[in-house]
Amino acid sequence: MKPACSTVSFAKPMAEALLEVSRLGFSHADLVAIPGFRQAYPALMARDPEGQARELKAALAAAHLSPSTFNVNVPPFPDRTAEACAGREAEWRGLAAVMKALGMRVASFYPGYLKQGEPWHAALDTIAVTAAEMMAAGSALGVEFVIEAHYDTPVCSPEQVRGLLSHHPAVRFAYDPSHFAMLGVSPNDTLPVLDRASHVHVRDASPGRMHVKCGTGTVDMPWLVSALKERRYGGFIALECLPDAKWDLDEDITCLKKLLENLA
Repeated sequence: MKPACSTVSFAKPMAEALLEVSRLGFSHADLVAIPGFRQAYPALMARDPEGQARELKAALAAAHLSPSTFNVNVPPFPDRTAEACAGREAEWRGLAAVMKALGMRVASFYPGYLKQGEPWHAALDTIAVTAAEMMAAGSALGVEFVIEAHYDTPVCSPEQVRGLLSHHPAVRFAYDPSHFAMLGVSPNDTLPVLDRASHVHVRDASPGRMHVKCGTGTVDMPWLVSALKERRYGGFIALECLPDAKWDLDEDITCLKKLLENLA
């Protein structure tokens, strides 16, 4: 298990966010390519992967960091329109090219939120089709693409995860206990995700709250580290504190870092 810090914690452009990650004592950064955070853009990677790789490589070098993983948003997985399918394929190709240039192996995607009033069962059917395309694209491009089991999507609750796995037992995940803590799900009920984890995000959380101050929530960090050790997990654990927190994020990230280091 190797620690990394997500650039999502800092509401700043990528180069500045990476300097913050370095300042807090990390050697690896989980890179956010979610357009709303204005740090990296999958659409730009689709158009100019070489240029985007150069920019990221220079920013990482300036911060004396290595990249761990990507956290990415592409057109929502339930959207099966021709435009969305073509957009995902192009962005997957560009992302994979950037990953190879930076020596990265894993990128995680959240599957997309439900439209108001839409039943998750129907959305899960289309997500399963897109997930199959995602896995095939990653395999063909020589990288690993995984789904994050994410709150308020059709892939989070144990029932939903089982539904996806009934379509595609080989799907791999990014495991983030905060999303299950929000639902009040027991850690043991999340094992189907943890057993298939290629990446891990972590922060403290509690029922109905995706992020609470380190040590005040219900995420069982000792259980998580022990379970990862039992599975001989060798990937990264990315600390992913959210930038809209009303408390000191430096303190929160440092608390999580020390806690995980003491448990490792």
